[in-house]
Amino acid sequence: MVSEIKGFHVLPVQFGGTINKQKPHYLYFKKHEGSQSDGRSLFLFNLPIETNFNVLKKFFQTVALGATVEAYISSKLTDSLEDVWLDMTQLTSGIEISVSEDDESRAKLPRNCGIIRFVDKSAFSLAFSELKKRCSSQEKITWPLEEPMGSQFLLNKYRSRFLDPQELSDSVSQALVQFDEAERESMEQLQQQASLVDEDGFTMVVGSHRKTKAGIMGRQKLASTVEVDKASAKLKKKEKEDFYRFQLREKKKQEMNDLLSKFKQDQERVRLMREKKRFRPY
Repeated sequence: MVSEIKGFHVLPVQFGGTINKQKPHYLYFKKHEGSQSDGRSLFLFNLPIETNFNVLKKFFQTVALGATVEAYISSKLTDSLEDVWLDMTQLTSGIEISVSEDDESRAKLPRNCGIIRFVDKSAFSLAFSELKKRCSSQEKITWPLEEPMGSQFLLNKYRSRFLDPQELSDSVSQALVQFDEAERESMEQLQQQASLVDEDGFTMVVGSHRKTKAGIMGRQKLASTVEVDKASAKLKKKEKEDFYRFQLREKKKQEMNDLLSKFKQDQERVRLMREKKRFRPY
């Protein structure tokens, strides 16, 4: 049995119970070498389902007592129901880790992957050395499950995705009540707008077909925009284009920036096509 594959150490684990006791589950791990890892982060692949911070904390208390886990960054794709295309050619060292578990770091992780950060380098060294020993001895470690895995667990997880008919009815009724309240508040604000007098002494006329404040304010915004466009058009008529030297410089500068932007966009498009093996220049 191999203990290392392409830089990843292979760790066999087993789940509790009698059904899967003879069928090990393999974890793949290596040292995470990101710019913010500080030499105390571990990258894991093929993590079991329902893996969280508490599960990993119990696991390392069993494997390497004293290796305290500080943070765990899980992939957002692990629990996603849709298939997501991810570029696996990039190194995992480009993934940044933060204690706050920001969405950007989680979105970069592939499915069923995670990054574990320890409190200090000594805790990481202890955990890493103990895991490597278990890989060499091929000793199966029991993975701490919060609840038994099996057909009943999967069935309950599937049922939890659907609302009870009564809960769904209550949720829809609550949404309709909130919509009616928002519509009533909008009508009250509209009536208040109709009673105001502007600086010129005019009162806003509210027609019966205007049922929202957005309809009135949108009309006002359109009128102000038309006035601004007319003023800018008159100003452009008075000015002569490309008459002054600074106008020529600005025009050339803008053209160069546009060409550079298009060139970078083409470069990015070619890079993506090469990654997908669809780039055929001839």
